[in-house]
Order: sequence, then C-alpha cells, then structure tokens
Amino acid sequence: MLKHLFIGPLLLAITSITLAYSLPANAAKPIASSDKHQWKCLASAETEAEQKQVTDNILPAVVFIGETQAVTIDTRRIQSKTPALSVAVIHQGKLAWSAAWGELTLGGNKVDCHSLFQAGSLAKPVTLFAALRMKQKGLLNFDENIENYLRSYHLPAGAQTPDNPVTIRNLLTHTSGIAAGGYDGYPNGQPLPTDQQTVLAEPPANGRKVEVISAPNSGVRYSGGAYTVLEIALQDRFAMPFDQLMQSWALTPFGMKQATFTQPIRPTYFPLIARGHTAAGGMVSGGWHNHPEQAAAGLLATPTDMANFLIELRQAYLGKSKLISKATMTEFLAKPIDGHAYGFRLIGEKDQVFITHYGGTAGYRVGMTINLESGDGAVYMSNSDLGSSLGSEFFGAVSRAYNWPWFRETQVQRQTQAIEILQALAGQYVFAEQGWKIQIAFENNMVTIVFPNGDRYAMTPIVGDGLVFIHADTGVKASFDTSSESPKIQLYGQTGIKQ
Repeated sequence: MLKHLFIGPLLLAITSITLAYSLPANAAKPIASSDKHQWKCLASAETEAEQKQVTDNILPAVVFIGETQAVTIDTRRIQSKTPALSVAVIHQGKLAWSAAWGELTLGGNKVDCHSLFQAGSLAKPVTLFAALRMKQKGLLNFDENIENYLRSYHLPAGAQTPDNPVTIRNLLTHTSGIAAGGYDGYPNGQPLPTDQQTVLAEPPANGRKVEVISAPNSGVRYSGGAYTVLEIALQDRFAMPFDQLMQSWALTPFGMKQATFTQPIRPTYFPLIARGHTAAGGMVSGGWHNHPEQAAAGLLATPTDMANFLIELRQAYLGKSKLISKATMTEFLAKPIDGHAYGFRLIGEKDQVFITHYGGTAGYRVGMTINLESGDGAVYMSNSDLGSSLGSEFFGAVSRAYNWPWFRETQVQRQTQAIEILQALAGQYVFAEQGWKIQIAFENNMVTIVFPNGDRYAMTPIVGDGLVFIHADTGVKASFDTSSESPKIQLYGQTGIKQ
C-alpha cells in the first residue's frame, strides 16, 4: 500500500541486552573457515539442473519484452554492487542446495556457505516461535496483561487500559499500539544501551521512547519497541539473558548451528562475518552495527540456519514436528491481519500461500519464504543496502525453476510517449480520501513520482489501456486519465487528482 512507501523502504528490527554474558554451555561454537578448505555448500546430481536453471537465469523485476536478457547470478551480484550473496533452496520440505558468491568484503576472503550475515527482522519470527514453544509448555499466556510479566520495567501510561491492556500476543502481532519504527543499531565498538535504556530512550540509546500511542488491537503498526518490551518480559519471566533463552528455545532445537543472538557480536565470530556495505559501495563503519535490540534485529545466521528453521515450521504444519504442535501452527495461521500472520507476509492464495519475511539492518538485506503445503522455499542473505532487488530476482529465478506461481518478474512492452504529453502530467496530486499527496515531476525526459519520504520513482511508459507507466526497479505501476480538466492518477489501487 502507498502508506507503507511513505514510511520508507524497510523498517528494521528491535529488542536488546548489552551485558557481555559468557557463551551458554549449549551454544553452538562457530567453526572457522580456512583458505585451504572452504565450508562445503550443499549440492547433488539430483539438484544440479534446477540449480543451474536458477543461477544462470536471473531477470530483473521488470522485463521489457524483446530487450531484457537473463544473466548469471554472479554477474547480477556484481552489477548490483553487492559484495556477497548466500542462498539456500528448499524443495519438498528438505534442503535441496545452497550456494554463495562474492567476498566477505571487497577484495577480502571469499564468502562460503558457512559465512554469517546479519538477519535483521528475520530475528522476529525466531523469537516468535521460541515464545510459542514457551506457550505450549504453559509458561506464557499470550492474552495476559504484559505487566504481569514485567519486573525491571513497566510501560508508561498511554492508550492501554485495564480492560484493553497490551498483551504478549499484541507485541508479537504488531497490534500493541506502541509507536511504529525500528532501530539503527550501533557501529561496532560503540557503547550499547541496556534494554531498559532503549525503551526509556536514555543514553547511549539512539531510538525513541516506547509509548502506547494507540489503543491495543486497533491496527497493525510494525513496532520495534514492542519486541524490546517482549524481550524484557521474557528475561524477567525466566531470569535468563535473552541470547541464552533463544539458544535453548530456538537455535539449538531448530538446528540453527551457526546462528547466535549474542550482542555485541563476539570476536570469535569476526572471521566468518560478511561485512555490511552501503548503497554507495563502501563498508559500514566497523563492518556492521551491533543490535542490542536482539529479539527483532540481533540475530546473526546463515541461509542454511534460516532454511532449517523454515523446514521445521513445515513439519509442524504437517503435524510431524517434535518442537511445534499442529495446534500451534493452526493458531499461528488462523487470524491473519492485513495479509500478515504474526509479522509474516502471506503471499498467494489457497494451497499456494508462501509465508514470507524480509529483513534489513545497516549494510544487509535478507529474505526467506516457504510454501507450507508444498514444502518449497528459499532464503537469501546479502551484505549490501542494495541487496533487496538481487534477492527478489533470486526468488524469481527459483520460482521459474520450481514452477511457483508467485515471485515472478513482470513482463511489459515499452511504449514511446510524446514529450508534451509527459510534461502535461507534472504537478501535485492529492488523494483526498487517504490524505496523501505526491508530486509528479518531469525530469530527464521522464515522468518521476516523488513520494513524501523523498523516494523518486522514474517511470517508463508501457503498452496498456491509456497512459500506463512502470517503475523498472520495483514493478510499481501508475496510470493517468487526462480525459477531464483535472488529470487523475491511479496508484496502488487509489485515485489522486491533480491540483
């Protein structure tokens, strides 16, 4: 929806601890790579054809018929200024193959399938299913007032009431009413705030104070602060550091052998970490940002770790998991809100629904998806702010190779429009019903949509019914009706009128 675009491309994630706890006894130790023997990616003769079909046939989000040619995934990685890309593909409920391309940092050691990436908001669903496992054991009540679990901190008075309190379910489904937003993290080497400093916005915290600004259950607001409150509540409830809780309740049980929630990231992991990179191509200061907001952004992992997590969810969906009950999965999927289930996007329909989650922190973009019915899915992790498009194109190639109905490219035919027609479209358009305003600019002989958050989408005219345009990078379409005195624009299914 347009309102999501106004907020910004991708809200990051949340939740925190800053004390330097010792590594839990049951935590997986990172296994160092060596120049002589890289960690082996998974491949087999049975998957060779599909893997080659994916890696040799990368197409952009928008394909101009008769013009666009497929390239290899490594070529596209280089074009997108992404130093490293690591992936895993799931077929029929099993890990089919994994692969990695590029370098940990420009000019540095080669990336492999053992290399670690920041998982960003993929931390949220891992936290979610740890909490669901606790609920299965009768240790949490998702519909109880969160104040009954909080000891070291309490929510300030706000839009919550005794009859409509904030609950664990609210925190996990982004319906708590807590202000929306994510966290920027802290450059490696900088002091980290405690969870309590984070939610109170006390130094050295760099985020906003947690406040319940809307009544719980009044709508979905993707909230980092909500997950930080949950993180505090879980630590208060179990009297255990968050990374140890997640190791016991999620990482070890789900077979996520390399993953860790420990913050700041330990030096023993440093040789394995793909350093984050900006859109301009430079390395993020210090290599990455630490995220004491662990529950929503503090996870370090590999694509194979995340694939193992998804595979277990599918097992639970089939009633075959020893970790998650069929009833829990039914509850998880039972009441989607605005096409989301506890933060997962539900893409598709009927038996072709893919539960999908994306994430991003400074210098990293990641994504994962799985069809619980068929057991087909994929994970990508990249170390660049430009990695989202590359990841989407990887999903598209997997979709074509394994015959998925979703994540495909949009195929269009370019059309030439007269300059005077394009110039006449320029101006401000108001979406009165939604309270939106956008600018249409004519620049470089093209129509450009200028959104309130500053995003500029240069639009290409294409063959269609009337004046139709598309944004080549994202596939966003817009059409204009100039039959009346005041031109209209159709965008995201809504109508704006030129003022």
